[in-house]
Amino acid sequence: MSFAWQIILAALIGLIIGTLLGLLVWRLWLRRQQRRALQAQQGAVLDSLEVLCMAMAQQQIELSEASIRISALLDTLPDTISPKVDLSDFHQFAQTCQQFDRGDSRKVLSPRQRHQQDSYRWQLEADHKERLEACAQRLVTVLPTWRSGLGVSSSVK
Repeated sequence: MSFAWQIILAALIGLIIGTLLGLLVWRLWLRRQQRRALQAQQGAVLDSLEVLCMAMAQQQIELSEASIRISALLDTLPDTISPKVDLSDFHQFAQTCQQFDRGDSRKVLSPRQRHQQDSYRWQLEADHKERLEACAQRLVTVLPTWRSGLGVSSSVK
């Protein structure tokens, strides 16, 4: 084998090794970016949960709306989150509220039908108020631990 072929072979081997190392670095970088994006998403979810709990405490949001939103947000968090707390009241009340018309289907209701649904919903909210507020307090208490466990910080002031 001539010297020129040895140089070409060495260059090809170097190119293959460089490509493999480049792919490895790229995969590591991509994994880190995905982890950061997931942490940012989880941080936003935890921020939203905190804001909803504050809005509930200040009576700036109806309990039915807060429960629906909190239930949906809790479903996006990983199952491995700890410590576990009983937040089933939010899920149960959100499920109960599924019977009410929302959005476009609510718009087609007559004013009387809307008032009937609202009256029934307000009664349900009054009946469940203490349990939902206690559930919100449990959630507020555990949020800092969840943040540290997920490695995210709060942007809520």
